[in-house]
Amino acid sequence: MDYKLEYITRLFAKISKKKTETYVITRIWHQLNDDRVKFVVQQYIRRTQDKYALADLYLPQLNIFIEINEPFHKQTENKIEIDKVRNDEILQVTHSKPIVIDCGDIIDNGAVKYKSIEDIHSQISEVVQEIKQAIKEQGDKFKPWDDGNTLSVEYHRKKGYLKVEDNEYVRTIDEAFAIFGAKAKHRGFLRVAGATIPNKENEIVWCPNSVHRIWSNELFDNGLFIREYNKTNQQIRKEHVNLWTSTNQKRITFFRDEDELGFQFYRFVGVFEINKERSIHENKCVWELISDYYQL
Repeated sequence: MDYKLEYITRLFAKISKKKTETYVITRIWHQLNDDRVKFVVQQYIRRTQDKYALADLYLPQLNIFIEINEPFHKQTENKIEIDKVRNDEILQVTHSKPIVIDCGDIIDNGAVKYKSIEDIHSQISEVVQEIKQAIKEQGDKFKPWDDGNTLSVEYHRKKGYLKVEDNEYVRTIDEAFAIFGAKAKHRGFLRVAGATIPNKENEIVWCPNSVHRIWSNELFDNGLFIREYNKTNQQIRKEHVNLWTSTNQKRITFFRDEDELGFQFYRFVGVFEINKERSIHENKCVWELISDYYQL
């Protein structure tokens, strides 16, 4: 299946139990009729140190957040104030004020009901026009949604470097290795997670898996470290630590990841070296980030 088609079908499947959101977001998608624009649902936003928000719809290329408020958002003054504070905090963090599509009305006895479909459609049309205007204002600076191509080996080779903040992905271990001209070794039907980079002494491509049955691979401290160890055998764990603390190997690392729609990727998380002191102390290999950039 085409990547964009699969992405959008998974996106709508994810929100299918939220009937109002599904209706509104689907209508925006079809009225906009522009598959250059990427839609993200339930976008995580850290508002403060201990609070976060999930935006109903986010358009990352345009930094546009859209909130779809059902009638219950008007049930109490407290709820209205909470929404206002939430949206103000999102504005402070993202420099973008959420656009609100208001689907609710208050009736005479203080109860709430849905607005008419004509009213909701009118608001959706206004939002679509705002999106189109934002694209127009960006002009040549607008970057079309092209995740399908940016996942390819050819894209990364042509770009010539890897950078953590660019959220570099590939789909498979074989593709991660192919960027460097490395080849995966097989043990039966299994692939090993690392491959030596041709003509690069002490450098390997490494693709750790956080859900491996035998080996634990944990990315922690905001991506500054990876903890690697055998979960089932203490002797193998000790031998593994002894092996890697005696080397100065650099690991160009793609960590197995999963996005909010269930797509599995290998994400570039940086170049790591063994932290010998911590590894020996913990009896687990602790790999430390030394660079968030790699020149191919």
